[in-house]
Amino acid sequence: MKGHGEKLSRTGERLVAALLSYPTIEAAAKSAGVSATTAWRWMKMPEFQAAYREARREAMRQTTARLQEAAAESVDALREIQRSGASESARVSAARTILEQSIKAADLEDVQARLEALEKAVAERRPA
Repeated sequence: MKGHGEKLSRTGERLVAALLSYPTIEAAAKSAGVSATTAWRWMKMPEFQAAYREARREAMRQTTARLQEAAAESVDALREIQRSGASESARVSAARTILEQSIKAADLEDVQARLEALEKAVAERRPA
């Protein structure tokens, strides 16, 4: 690991990537070629925490994008069931699911917009 405030070393970057793929810090450390003790020590460092947090965010953004791609097909399937479901209960269930998810999506968009506004306000108040 380089000095405080500097970019992560290649080994640090490998550890960040491994932490996204392995279920334990010990397994990730082994994969990245560092000791578990070193991994635990690095995980306490602010620059490593920031890099790991950003990597997790990016992984979640990619996962969310994949879900959004699949969502259109899912809505089409639900709408087909809603229109031509063999039973009334299947049609009601599909309609309910569509409505619930639509409301959740709208709420999430509102929360995200409010969070972005708050983050912008905080950033503007910070001294340069």
